[in-house]
Amino acid sequence: MLKSTIHRKVYVFFISCLAASISLGKLPMSLSLIGLTLNWLLELDFQFKWKKIKDQKYLPIIFSGLFLIELFWLPISRDTTIGLNVLRIKLPLLLLPLTIGSCTRPSKREWRLIITTFFIGILVSTIWVFLVSLDILPTKKDSGTIRDASIFMSHIRYSVLLSFSAILVLSLAFKNLINKVLALVFFFWLFFLIFKLATITAILGLSFALLFLLASLLFSFKNKFKTAYILGITILFFLVGLYTSAIFNDFYHIKNKERSFQTHSIGGEKYQHDFQDNATENGYYLWENIAQKELERAWNRKSKISLNSKDKKNQPIKATLFRFLTSKGLNKDSVGLNKLTQNEIQKIENGETSFVKYNNFEKRVRSLLYQQESRKKNSDPNNQTINQRVVFWKAGLDIFLNQPLLGHGPGGAKTHYKTHYKNRNTNLKKSNQLLAHNQFITQAINLGVLGTIFWVSVLVYSFLKVEKEIFMFFIPYLILMFFAFMSDDMLEVQAGATIFSFFGTLMLFYDSKSLDDS
Repeated sequence: MLKSTIHRKVYVFFISCLAASISLGKLPMSLSLIGLTLNWLLELDFQFKWKKIKDQKYLPIIFSGLFLIELFWLPISRDTTIGLNVLRIKLPLLLLPLTIGSCTRPSKREWRLIITTFFIGILVSTIWVFLVSLDILPTKKDSGTIRDASIFMSHIRYSVLLSFSAILVLSLAFKNLINKVLALVFFFWLFFLIFKLATITAILGLSFALLFLLASLLFSFKNKFKTAYILGITILFFLVGLYTSAIFNDFYHIKNKERSFQTHSIGGEKYQHDFQDNATENGYYLWENIAQKELERAWNRKSKISLNSKDKKNQPIKATLFRFLTSKGLNKDSVGLNKLTQNEIQKIENGETSFVKYNNFEKRVRSLLYQQESRKKNSDPNNQTINQRVVFWKAGLDIFLNQPLLGHGPGGAKTHYKTHYKNRNTNLKKSNQLLAHNQFITQAINLGVLGTIFWVSVLVYSFLKVEKEIFMFFIPYLILMFFAFMSDDMLEVQAGATIFSFFGTLMLFYDSKSLDDS
């Protein structure tokens, strides 16, 4: 048996590895967690560990109850194999509270090592992702969107992780724990990448987290840089708000307010118009002056992709073409098409809906506004983030109401969503028939009302034990996790379960003496 000092070094090594790898993908994350667990088991000395658990009023076991409740609910699962696989994915919810909560809490030096390796991992992953976004490094996906750049995990989870990192680096700088110049540069690098990935969930979460940070600074202890922080965050909010407002105004701005409906195209085809639809693209009305047959003949002479097929983003290419032509103020006919260059034809084939060059954030906001307008007409929800989620949530409510008290057990959401889509008439394509994209709904389906009450009670009780000295880190973490839970099945994949459990556990078992100003 190794000496306890050796085991302690191994313990800190694997926690640091986990901190570094949490942004670098499944394999290094898994290896770090396995190493941490094996060291905990091989160290033995369970009498000391049990004493640590008792001294903390069994808090490590209580927090691991987030996993144990689901384990207790396993017999309810219709498909035990899927249920066990879900529990395997959620093992970090059990292992991290026990391995970290039953050991001596990190010293100041160990904390600094963990935090440093975390930021090194974030720096490596962000540079990697940025190079992928520039097509310098390869991607694993081919959706044709900026999401392909997030190669280590879902763009939602990755962006939320970056948002938490941005808040953490600001907070540490304010507490004089890291160099302020380096912290500011790193913050703006993260801020730039978050907006480049254009994940609205993370941007909203970061905004509310920054609002909390701003309020905390207003009432915090005296700091000679306090005014600069408050002013900086306020200016940042003002500029982002002004920028977003400009996008909204541009989207709804009408350039041809006096609508002139022509009767026939140059080829003699009668134009189609939808007088009730006021959808626009770049300020021009979309559903007017359409000569479909003439346009199709002209398009098929210029492109190998049929007009009744899809573009490279898996969107109906007809709709992409209509929007692109409209963005230039052109009619949807052969004359309008012939005014396009070959390069613009390729852009349409690639799924670009406007000739105006928008950055990723502008594209994302405009896309959501377009979806909102489409939802008013009950149009096809496929490949539309908001409208698909409405379908997911309605399906989740139906599944939950089938067995509301005890739920369907771990993995119940996965098995019953498949059955729901199979047995119900849904206008979602098979590739879009996904889970709730909402962890709260997923938990309600799996655990029912009774299990969810237990689960939430464990969560609330545990987090009420977090020391108030780290609320500047902890509340932003809660805000970001809330937004992640609202828009993603956060705990149904290993990366999400690890991110949630790792930071939650570290803050829950934080020692207030560990991060005092030096």
